[in-house]
Amino acid sequence: MSRISNILENKGPLLSGSLANELVNQFSISREAARKEISRASAPIRKLKNVTFDNNQKYLYLDSHFSSDIFFEKLLQYLRLNSKAYYYFIKAVLNNYGYILTNEIATYTCSPVQPLKGHKPADSIIKDLLYINLLLDNGDGLFQLNPSVDIPQNYTRFKALNIAKKNIMNDFYDWSRKINLVAYNSGRMIEQMPEFHKFQWSFTAPSYINGLQKGSKPGFVVADVILGKKLLEEDIEYFLAKVNVISQSKKHSPFIPVLIVEGIEENAFSRLKSAGVVLGFIDKLFGNQYLETLRALVSIVENASAVITKNPDKYFEFIEALSKLEGKASNLKGDVFELAVGYYYSQLAPYLEINKLITERESGKSKEIDVYVKYPTEARFVECKGYSYPLDEEYVSKWLSDNIPTIRKWALSQDEFTHKDLIFELWSTGGFEQSAIDKLQKAAGSTKKYTIRFFDAQQIAEKAKEAKNDNLNRILKNYFTSNSL
Repeated sequence: MSRISNILENKGPLLSGSLANELVNQFSISREAARKEISRASAPIRKLKNVTFDNNQKYLYLDSHFSSDIFFEKLLQYLRLNSKAYYYFIKAVLNNYGYILTNEIATYTCSPVQPLKGHKPADSIIKDLLYINLLLDNGDGLFQLNPSVDIPQNYTRFKALNIAKKNIMNDFYDWSRKINLVAYNSGRMIEQMPEFHKFQWSFTAPSYINGLQKGSKPGFVVADVILGKKLLEEDIEYFLAKVNVISQSKKHSPFIPVLIVEGIEENAFSRLKSAGVVLGFIDKLFGNQYLETLRALVSIVENASAVITKNPDKYFEFIEALSKLEGKASNLKGDVFELAVGYYYSQLAPYLEINKLITERESGKSKEIDVYVKYPTEARFVECKGYSYPLDEEYVSKWLSDNIPTIRKWALSQDEFTHKDLIFELWSTGGFEQSAIDKLQKAAGSTKKYTIRFFDAQQIAEKAKEAKNDNLNRILKNYFTSNSL
């Protein structure tokens, strides 16, 4: 075994600079000799070629290390200290409890989404992280940190924070245009991957206020939002880096950078203030009741199965609280429709789970089951859409050709589904376009191996009436019909 192999066997993976230090100290050779020995290293010694580190260092490891716990543990450590551009992508996923939407990850980095001299583009870094399996693409618009990375991963909390984040940005847009800070109908929201000066943000909008406008050209308001924690310096570095790159450019429109937060520690606050960043505290923007309602949302969605089965009054109290916000966060109602469906089934079935994330092993595809219901002789997989508009044929086609086969294949690989009938249901408060109904009816009539069912608002109301549950009837009537959403 070579000297380098021995060091890596004892120390684990190392950056080339640290490895050179070990060679110099252990064998009393010159630094130049150490560099040459490292450059000549061969199997079983490997170099991570596609991830760059400060001072052109390489990450060296043994074949036996690859994709192991220590491989990712040491890699994460070195990315944090020696490769900030890459680490910001990992930090974005860490701040979202191990998951992040594929179209949002670039927002929380300082890597451009358009060519920018001297900066590696976001899509290249994502490709590198996927190649080494540190980042996993779950196949349904979702990135996940490799489970070998020793951090708590919580899909339901990620989902809850994502719902809250989306609604905060909608309400920030509404607030900023009401005070004429931004042009009324020109804002771009987080799901649209808004861009300003080649970087992605949670929100962008042109502004014609005095001091930002230059002649006929507007300035811009750009904003990001980070929820679920009190922000530390490490959490805001990516944002400061984006602002700094733009500020140093000679060709940028005047802009106001805004970071929307729940709370922040003093050093991070001071750094943002010194950089001229506007801090938008949620309670100061929208009031304490708004923040309390959002926190209730996060708690309810994160613990949805337990709330619905053990303490459903919390859900009903939350829905009632939404009606008191005078329009703010009103679109949260559709996002928590699956809890109403979950409550319906909690009165009928011995077991259920809400927002269950499954991964089909063969394809690696992941799917979320909004409501999973288990009876002694059957299992139901319910897709819930609390929309004010009808589902179209395109959506229904994807549900039939992608969601159902993936979930069914996963179910058939699990012993618990042996000898159980599989039923797939689609609940839509906005109903269905006629072409979608035709497709669903055809699929339901021709499928023998499992059952397909679908329900519109009227049929949902009838099911609630049959359940003889006054609370559920009231909630469905007031909040989950096409007229009330």
